[in-house]
Amino acid sequence: MYLVYGWGYLTINIVLQLCSSLFLSNMKFSEMRSSNMRRWKKHGKDKDGWNPLLNNMVQHTDTTNGGQISNTERTQQYPDLISTELVNGEKVLNVLKKTVNAHSNPQDLQTAAVMMKKWGEQNGVTVDKKEGSYPQDWLCEFQQLIDEHIEQHFLILPVESTTTQRSEQIEEFLKSTENVMLNEVHRLTPVLKDAGLLGYLIQSYNRHLFTKLDLLVTKDLPVNETFCLLQWGKRVFFSPDSRDVFSDCDPLLISGWFEKAKQKLLTILKDEISRVLQNILDYEEEHKETSMDEEWFIRVHFDVTQCLISVIQNAKKFSLTLMHMVQILCLGELHIFVQNYVHVKKQHLKNLKHPMANSIHLFRIISTCMKLRYLADQIGTQSKDTVDMLKKLEDHALSIVHKKIKHTAQVNLRSYFEKGNECIYNLTEEIEKLCESLPQTQAADEIKPIIVNLAYDCVSRVYLHCMINTKFKRLQKRWEDVEEVIRQDAQNFHNTFTQLNVDVEQNQLLVKMSEVLFTHDVETLKFTCGTLFKDLPEDSEQYLPGLLRWKKTLSKQQVRKILEVGRLGCQNPKNCSHPLMGLCCLGPR
Repeated sequence: MYLVYGWGYLTINIVLQLCSSLFLSNMKFSEMRSSNMRRWKKHGKDKDGWNPLLNNMVQHTDTTNGGQISNTERTQQYPDLISTELVNGEKVLNVLKKTVNAHSNPQDLQTAAVMMKKWGEQNGVTVDKKEGSYPQDWLCEFQQLIDEHIEQHFLILPVESTTTQRSEQIEEFLKSTENVMLNEVHRLTPVLKDAGLLGYLIQSYNRHLFTKLDLLVTKDLPVNETFCLLQWGKRVFFSPDSRDVFSDCDPLLISGWFEKAKQKLLTILKDEISRVLQNILDYEEEHKETSMDEEWFIRVHFDVTQCLISVIQNAKKFSLTLMHMVQILCLGELHIFVQNYVHVKKQHLKNLKHPMANSIHLFRIISTCMKLRYLADQIGTQSKDTVDMLKKLEDHALSIVHKKIKHTAQVNLRSYFEKGNECIYNLTEEIEKLCESLPQTQAADEIKPIIVNLAYDCVSRVYLHCMINTKFKRLQKRWEDVEEVIRQDAQNFHNTFTQLNVDVEQNQLLVKMSEVLFTHDVETLKFTCGTLFKDLPEDSEQYLPGLLRWKKTLSKQQVRKILEVGRLGCQNPKNCSHPLMGLCCLGPR
């Protein structure tokens, strides 16, 4: 019995000692835990590496991870915690993959921005140091991720289609590409800027952009779409309000692409201009006998002018340098066109048996040459050869008109001086009909003064020639007052041509030359001839000797002296500036 009590007592003592030991151990553990908690609290973390203020979050249960929230979920809900946590490249890469996804939400972007900033700080990266000093392997991973994202989501070029659809598709592609780049860079700027990767994102976008633009340039684009492409590039890369996405682009990428686009434009522009001008010439050949209306009269020079001026104006909108290049190109193509046009028209006139049977064709050639000469001078200064070709064709057409007017004037005026009939009135009617055949257009109004002056000059010369070759005494028998008849004829001609063209005042050959016939005083004749030699030196040499001898009232010595004094006054114009001064220098008769 005593043995049983002894064993029981021993067992109780052992249990009490064990309980005491356990109690003391728990006390020491509590003191250590309190010490550690104070230390972790001082550094802003709990025993799990998190802020103790969020212990309630640690106790939050979740059925997906066994009743404990994960660190990833904590990061998403409380991104400010990352600022006190060391991050590694793998974690950053995973977050970056999720962030660049177009479907990422603002919370993802916020989390990624904090983590990327922390990663940059850990590696000494600042915004100014574009790529910083990341470990090379991780930096390559980040850049590759950015490139892959851009490659997968960059817009594809429009497919081949009709001209109208293609133009709209290209405009839409450029507009959409610009918007996508701006929006994506804006979206990812908070994430990549502090990490020093924003610059690489922009560069990568621009490299992909110019790859697409290079492909566009190699496509078979018409002139208008190529101009549109260049204008878009100018606006995006060089306008004052250009965004950072485009203003930070590699200048060599920009200059290289613009050079390719410029050369492509000049090539297709040359082909296009050549094709259009050839079509104009072909149409002219195929429609020779069309209705001679206003549209027909101006068609050639109007179409050529519209073709060349429009491309020059479009080039000017882009740059003056491009405009100068296009001007040189247009002059070259205009020169080729003029060569062909002149050849065709000369051949056409040569094959006509009666070129003046329809004078409107000649007037049209004259007008076209004048307009094209003006166009060539307007485009550039290196147009002398082109202008000379046009001037020769213009003069050739005018010579045919002159020949016709001269023939008409000779037939009527010879009959007039020989028979004294009414043929002189027939002549004026013929000339009026000739001028009336011109269409009522601005272009025709511009050449009308040329035709009227040509006719007036021609008629005046034929009249003087016929008069001098008709004996004065013979006319005296027919007309009582020959001088008065000639005076009236000269005035009637002048009135007629003035009505046709008010600018003929400067062309008064007949009126001025006939003044010699109405002057009987030798001294006055000297002054009159001196004035004529001064104003009309060549015509005076041609007509004055015959006019002075025509009436046979002056001796040969008087005629010779008058002509000598007149030529002297022409050589020294001051002597003829006033009648008295002229008389003082004549010397003895």
